[in-house]
Amino acid sequence: METIKLPKNYLLYGSLTGLSLGLLLGVIAETNDVNFLFAISSILEPLGTLWINSLRMIVLPLIIAYIITAVASFSEIKSTFMVGGGAIFAHLVYLGFGFALMLTIVPNLVTYYSVTPEMTEALRFTTVETPSSARNEAPSGFGDIIVHIIPVNLFSAAANNEILPLFVASLLFGLALTRVPEPQRRPVVKFFKAIISVLHVLIKWILMVMPYAVFILVFSMASQVGTELLSALLFFVLLFCTLLILATLLLYVVTPLIGKVSLRKFTNASLPAQTVAIGSRSSMVCLPALIEGAKDRLGLPSNIVGLVMPLAVSMFKFNKVVSGPIQVFFLAHIYGLQLEPWAIAAFFMAYIPTSFSSPGIPSGGFFVSLPLYMALGIPVEGVVLLRTVDAIPDVFKTIANVTEDMSVTALVSRFSPEASSSLEPVVN
Repeated sequence: METIKLPKNYLLYGSLTGLSLGLLLGVIAETNDVNFLFAISSILEPLGTLWINSLRMIVLPLIIAYIITAVASFSEIKSTFMVGGGAIFAHLVYLGFGFALMLTIVPNLVTYYSVTPEMTEALRFTTVETPSSARNEAPSGFGDIIVHIIPVNLFSAAANNEILPLFVASLLFGLALTRVPEPQRRPVVKFFKAIISVLHVLIKWILMVMPYAVFILVFSMASQVGTELLSALLFFVLLFCTLLILATLLLYVVTPLIGKVSLRKFTNASLPAQTVAIGSRSSMVCLPALIEGAKDRLGLPSNIVGLVMPLAVSMFKFNKVVSGPIQVFFLAHIYGLQLEPWAIAAFFMAYIPTSFSSPGIPSGGFFVSLPLYMALGIPVEGVVLLRTVDAIPDVFKTIANVTEDMSVTALVSRFSPEASSSLEPVVN
């Protein structure tokens, strides 16, 4: 499958430009009651709705196709995963601990931003409703949740955005494919890969007009709520960055305690990769610095570093422990949504596996996780809005990711049987 290529920084600068212009014109319209600008917003609003609907159209088939192809291809790479099982286990422990911590503190932190009833009503007014029988017939207990995991009708589940049943069905289908002989399995996998390739073309078209869609959406929102939208975004960015820094600092506590490495050496080993992360905002670009830091500054064995580091930078996204909870609870807060515990549990049951996915798509994580937010009843417009202010948090997200990559490698080296016979001297 070919990756989608767009002009360098097109989405970053384009979306920020659309956000800025939309905020400016929307605030002018709302504060000065400019009828001309309100009329323009009304004319453009259907175009924004079309773009939102195009997103909704592709995300479900995209995530289903990715799950099936990834699981069905597992038999071809399972030996690699068996060798790197310790790294995956360490990452899952970090995710579990991080989610537990964030789910405890984030719901209370987002309430420090005061949302007026007028703002909530205005935001709902600019939202395209998504019908979902799942919200009308929510499971009332643990038994109902288990029953609803397997969809009675796949098409009905897709129409109602019942993500968890679709996720489970796709997972089961992919697992069943791994038990089918390769001659029969290969055409099915090729079919879903072809679907992904077609969807990639559609995604490129959608992304090319994203800056204009962001302008329309933000213009419409800001014309209703004015400067409150700007203050909400500033609060979100500040809280997001603060929590990412907190999550990263926790790694500096856990790694020396469990990995038996000194804090000073771990800091020195991580610093070069973190420096690259600030400029590149890409974990993959940080790989050479991570390898050099792990081998030369921490003295970790080459065989462990050579396997774990490439696996970590391509699959492990530690920032998800912050990204998921803060976006869910902040959007629920400003839109005045009441999230049921079973719905939050279902969200993160599906969110953890999808956090491993790194499709060759600009903003790939956005497309993979978007259906999960939709399943909670969170408006797509809100998710897109937060995506446009991701430039500053993205720096701290990458720093968190590469720091965890170094931490996981240190932990695997500490407990792996292969490490004891190949330890290298530490360079002070």
